[in-house]
Amino acid sequence: MNLDIYLGGELVAQTSPRSRGTKFVIEYTDAVRSTREPGTPVLSCSLPAPGPSAPAAAWAFLEGLLPEGAALNAMAAGVRNVRLQDGATAQPSDAVNLLAEYGRECAGAVAVVPRGEPAPGPGRYQGIDVDNIARALADLPRRPLGADPDSDIRMSLAGNQPKLLLARQHDQWYQPVHGAPSTHILKPTGVWTLSADNECAVMTIARAVGLTDSQVWVETFGDIRVCVAQRYDRKSGPGGEVVRLHQEDMCQALGMRPREKYLTGRPSGRMAALLREVPTVDPRQAIRSLLRQVAFRAIVGDEDGHGKNVGLLLDGSMVRLAPMYDALTTQLYPDLSGKLGAPVGSQENLAKVDLGALVEEGVACGIDENSARRLIVTLADEIAEAARNLPAEGLDEQAVHAVKDTVLLRIERLRRGEQMGTPPAGAVLSARTARSSGTLDRATLARTSPSDVTSDLRRGR
Repeated sequence: MNLDIYLGGELVAQTSPRSRGTKFVIEYTDAVRSTREPGTPVLSCSLPAPGPSAPAAAWAFLEGLLPEGAALNAMAAGVRNVRLQDGATAQPSDAVNLLAEYGRECAGAVAVVPRGEPAPGPGRYQGIDVDNIARALADLPRRPLGADPDSDIRMSLAGNQPKLLLARQHDQWYQPVHGAPSTHILKPTGVWTLSADNECAVMTIARAVGLTDSQVWVETFGDIRVCVAQRYDRKSGPGGEVVRLHQEDMCQALGMRPREKYLTGRPSGRMAALLREVPTVDPRQAIRSLLRQVAFRAIVGDEDGHGKNVGLLLDGSMVRLAPMYDALTTQLYPDLSGKLGAPVGSQENLAKVDLGALVEEGVACGIDENSARRLIVTLADEIAEAARNLPAEGLDEQAVHAVKDTVLLRIERLRRGEQMGTPPAGAVLSARTARSSGTLDRATLARTSPSDVTSDLRRGR
């Protein structure tokens, strides 16, 4: 099996086997090689023109388009000749075979079809009512993302957390069929109490301080409460059509597999180095934006800034940091370890991060100390203002107060030069059984954290 890889509707690359089919490379088409300057990122920063790619980078990129954990297991169960090992594809051909089945709608502007099949078209949208959305959410353990090849709904998106992909137009919900682009991600509350409300509250703060302009809200379908997030890699075209924007996560950009997302190291290391190396409009501003995202996660009490929770937008030959996504106050869940997905300064534990650690990280990124301090203090002030004005409409009151109280206490400690520490008494949430508050089945989701990660969040490593 080989793949044709399309970017924004244009055939840009194909997979080709190496080592008797146990490895693959990604080779750009003659049109790409003749029109792109050498070193230009096309599909990925790890796959620059003219290619061909290294086999390891090809595997990392392709596997990075797929879900992880239980979602990957469920998808693999329906595809022949696919083997998994420790929750990941066992070899590159497994990723190729999975994308041949599910790759018509992927992250960014990528669409994948088996070699020689017709090019993906615009697809179509099929209306779906509230009752059927509830059924699709309940069926996520069996049909991750809402994908259903028998109905020609073939889509893939990275992450471990259960999620449903839909399109929203004129205040109505639709299923994307035959490769049509989705526009929204619906993330149900699982075993982590009020995780949908938690994420919505935190991302509302992120929007208020300019780290994203995507809308987010909480909605209930049947008895399942979900965080609805507008996709930042989709926009409306001049005729109202949905346009895909190409993006990748930092693991793909660095040529790292999803299972290595906790191994990217400090943001000031590989991530900042990449932003200095790739073509950006303003590398210094890109690195400042990276530091703002790192500081935001630390201040709101989110331990999970790993390599797949930082993204890049690729626009022609230029690269820029993607908006913030998948952030919530993980510190409200005492079952989680508090171990940072990426260290901040010399600190590896979320509770121990202080202003000094954040400034240290900024200096290591190449920002002078005074500028780094001003950036962080200003951001903390903006977050505090947004938290105090956090709208409670549509959100669970307990979740709003827990997020608000935790964030404001962490900022108060930050200003005093203290470690930001643990949440205030009474702000802690916990995992509980699914039947208690309109959540999915606990046994199915027991290995899922609230921030799209596996049980490794409890690793304490």
